Amino acid sequence: MSERSSIMQSQVLMLSGRKVHFWKGGSGPVLLLLHAAWGDAEMSWSRVWEELSRSYTVIAPDLPGFGQSEKLFTPTLSGMASMLKELLSALHLDRVTVVGNSFGAGVAIKFENDHPQMISQLVLVDGGYMPVIPGFMRKIILLPGVNQAFRALIRNVTFSRKTLNRSFANLPKLPAGFLEKIEQTTMAYSRISFDTIMNHSTPLSKPTAPTLLIWGAEDGLATLKQADAIQKWIPEARLITIDGAGHMPQVEKPEEFVAAVMGRAKT
Repeated sequence: MSERSSIMQSQVLMLSGRKVHFWKGGSGPVLLLLHAAWGDAEMSWSRVWEELSRSYTVIAPDLPGFGQSEKLFTPTLSGMASMLKELLSALHLDRVTVVGNSFGAGVAIKFENDHPQMISQLVLVDGGYMPVIPGFMRKIILLPGVNQAFRALIRNVTFSRKTLNRSFANLPKLPAGFLEKIEQTTMAYSRISFDTIMNHSTPLSKPTAPTLLIWGAEDGLATLKQADAIQKWIPEARLITIDGAGHMPQVEKPEEFVAAVMGRAKT
């Protein structure tokens, strides 16, 4: 058994009659890692969770419908936040630092909005903006002829190989088969993320917890302009950029990412 797998253990709980899969390991203050829509917890965090687990109790769940976790009947941010609260309660954990990447950053903010008493710090990684589609547009998009075409458009914008190519700074340094894994789950994961956004009707509230922004400087999907916009929305937030990294800096620059999370990054 590898050192990584011996530290981080795969676990399953039944919560509200639904299977929730997560990874857990380490000791110390609790770090809750929320993955992007391109994959599951292992794909998003396995390059950093071993080092983080030396200083933290690391919990990395597969969000509902991703990885080995069962999907919600109706995918919503509030439903995902409720699942996280239930998971932490089942593990007897009541105070955590939440780290969310991309789609996971939106889930992290919603979790903080709904359960602020459980959050000691919020770390948003190349994400945090969750659009609200106006009601009249939602009705148009849901028309049978429009719905499939719009889904295909969004899927192409967010999951296509062209999008992936501009989202990372150094493709040859990604783990073997990384982009292929994203493509294998495109239909299922794009459906969940799309449905979640379609069911998102109320803007997220500005977090009250201390917030850190970590951003890949070469992210061509969520650019530094978006990081600046989020920092204007949360003026108290500190921004750390990681050179040579794109949309998932924890994958491309794991050492620098860990240093940023642990407050050791150079500014």
